[in-house]
Amino acid sequence: MVTVEQVLSASTWSALVLPRTEDTLRRLRRQFHPDVFPDPRATAVFTRLEVLFGAPEFQLRTFAGQRVQGSNAIEWTPKPGFEDLVGVADAALRTLARSNNPRFFTSRQDVASTRPGMRVNYGEAVERWWFLSAFDALDSRTAVWVAKRLAAAITTAGEAGWIHGDIHPGTVVLMPAEHGLKLDGWWSAVRSGEKLAVAPSAKTPPRYLNGAEADPRLSVGQVAATLLAVTDADHLLQAVFARHSVSPGEPRAFFDDVDLAASELYGKRAWSPLADPTSEPI
Repeated sequence: MVTVEQVLSASTWSALVLPRTEDTLRRLRRQFHPDVFPDPRATAVFTRLEVLFGAPEFQLRTFAGQRVQGSNAIEWTPKPGFEDLVGVADAALRTLARSNNPRFFTSRQDVASTRPGMRVNYGEAVERWWFLSAFDALDSRTAVWVAKRLAAAITTAGEAGWIHGDIHPGTVVLMPAEHGLKLDGWWSAVRSGEKLAVAPSAKTPPRYLNGAEADPRLSVGQVAATLLAVTDADHLLQAVFARHSVSPGEPRAFFDDVDLAASELYGKRAWSPLADPTSEPI
């Protein structure tokens, strides 16, 4: 039997030690539904179950990494206290190497890892990624999907207890072919509730530079300021970015404001094609 405390303290579904199935989720929904479960935390538990079931199975941790010159290899150096992640990364790489999903590999040859330092060669990757700084000014539709994905990344990191700390065009990575986005540069991250440890390159709301404790709104402010600077967006989106860059809201509020502006502008959701930059992918 899963308890309220277990659900509210879990960071991933696997922490509940239950099968990740729709039947399990339905059973827990019935158990903790606010209409039948008398605990005042029922609504929070019910909502948390949905989040855990739909979230990736990972906990955000910190590594330092450096690409080996002249190759696709990356040499990872765990920060003190995170040495256990070398084994985790090895296991993740083996899982990807066995995958038939073309989003990971087109060829599984030369996929290897070595110790110490865990040098990884990713083989022939089909994914082509560029930093946001490599693109010309983004159009409105592209700005929408970038904003939404960044809001999701901020939310996921916040649920794991981390604030990125320095979101700017040099830490946002895009894959135009599939509208993919990754958030890089986690070496600047701090625990939620702590003060910034590294002076950010990103334009940042002044209160955080003056010592306010980090929270997800810090990341929203940096994202909004970044998109305001790198997009050639319609006035409704520009207004959203401008407002949240000065007075950032929670990631969900930012997501909803962007979504509302996009709906008013276009009437329906549609991706905008994004051309590959002329520079080499990372």
